[in-house]
Amino acid sequence: MESLQYVFPWSEDRGDVVAVHAPEGTLTFLELEERARRVANGLARRGIGEGGSFGLLARNRLEWPELVLGNVRAHSCYVPLNWHLTASEVAELLVDSGATLLIVGPEDEHVGREAAVIAGVTDIITLGPEYEEWLSAQSDAPLPDGPVGRPLLYTGGTTGRSKGVMRSDMQVDVSAYARGASRYGDHVAMPLDGRALLITPAYHALGFSLIQTSLARGHSLYISAKFDPVEALRMIDEWKITTTSMVPTQFIRLLKLPEEQRTGFDLSSLRWVLHTAAPCPQWVKYAMIDWFGPVIIELYGSSEGTGPVICTSEDWLAHPGSVGKASPALTLSIVDDEGNDLPPGEIGTIYVLRIDGTPTYHGDPEKTSSIQLPDGRFTVGDIGWLDEDGFLYLADRRTDLIIRGGTNIYPAEVEATLSEHEGVADVAVFGIPDEEFGQSVMAVIQPSDGFDPATLADDIRRFADTRLARFKVPSTIEFCDELPREASGKLKKRLLRDPYWE
Repeated sequence: MESLQYVFPWSEDRGDVVAVHAPEGTLTFLELEERARRVANGLARRGIGEGGSFGLLARNRLEWPELVLGNVRAHSCYVPLNWHLTASEVAELLVDSGATLLIVGPEDEHVGREAAVIAGVTDIITLGPEYEEWLSAQSDAPLPDGPVGRPLLYTGGTTGRSKGVMRSDMQVDVSAYARGASRYGDHVAMPLDGRALLITPAYHALGFSLIQTSLARGHSLYISAKFDPVEALRMIDEWKITTTSMVPTQFIRLLKLPEEQRTGFDLSSLRWVLHTAAPCPQWVKYAMIDWFGPVIIELYGSSEGTGPVICTSEDWLAHPGSVGKASPALTLSIVDDEGNDLPPGEIGTIYVLRIDGTPTYHGDPEKTSSIQLPDGRFTVGDIGWLDEDGFLYLADRRTDLIIRGGTNIYPAEVEATLSEHEGVADVAVFGIPDEEFGQSVMAVIQPSDGFDPATLADDIRRFADTRLARFKVPSTIEFCDELPREASGKLKKRLLRDPYWE
């Protein structure tokens, strides 16, 4: 089998161009390729090749891209681990994935080592001096072509236990990897060149996509260790960023900055800002397009591969509230509870048919079959409708739907309305038991700085009364210091809702 020197065929010609810039340092494309080869050869020496897996528990750092590419070259499977998890939760994923090695960042070493003990994983490498010593001892020899190494992405656990997903669109050889990753960029309208900024967690599917797709299209990738709204604007200005991904909670934090901070930076370099992971309120979308310009691109999808469904700024302004139209890789349909297809305008469960097949849940064939129809269409439980032009609109997740006295209430609509109030920094809406109506509407609110919860609840209800039908206005409002969100922006609503139903 032919050996490959480079993942990206043009690396040698662009060898001195900066590929990755992070607080820990910079790497050129040639340095990135070399380090990725060393990672792959090092994994092979540890017996982690095709069919093997390793866990990666780390904040956004310089080493992420080389570990992603090293996994590609090793034909292995890497498991990106959410650093918000407890040691026991990390251990559960290590066991479920069959990982035999854990690579851990220094900030999370204590949790990682505790998790490894629970999971019985004895092979651990800590990023920093220990990792550099290991890497320098590995061979830099070219590696053979073969099946591309893939991530085992675990769902966020927003509706229950996290599930490992193997995507059907990642079954290619290493020699075709760059072309395939770049083609995904075509689907999501990413520019062919520029400077990309990673400000969402690298462990999340959104961060992973930005890493691999931007590098495959020749971008220089700038990595931010964490998201701070003012710092994000400064980095866009200073580094002339053209390309980045965000989630709606980051949009809201940006929009609620004081006017002098919002207008103090030059953002004219931006050409593409992708958002996904959670519903985006319409007021936020209008405001971001007005501020950043028509560079906002919405992606509807999931770890399972229900996307990309793409909505440009122009599309959204013509179809407000839509999440876009399906890419050529998939077909959308709306299905009722009896499995019948519904016509445009009617709300039902969103099903997807991919040209490259259906996803599988790692080690869970029953769960895999439960999301599929006999013809291969599958769902992740989202509810929505299609218009006559084929644009998709989301109502909510099936598990989040509130049924009050036989009437459907979609929490996403209520959350979008309440989030407009200046005293609301973040909000979660869900149903709680009600003896008369079955369910009533509850809101848990993280107040903005300087607002007193003692007087805020009544003010929020008055605000909602002018914008929502009375039956949608929360009958119960509670306040908290911070909502249980993933760094990716996904809300673990079940942690708030489940105690009321137990």
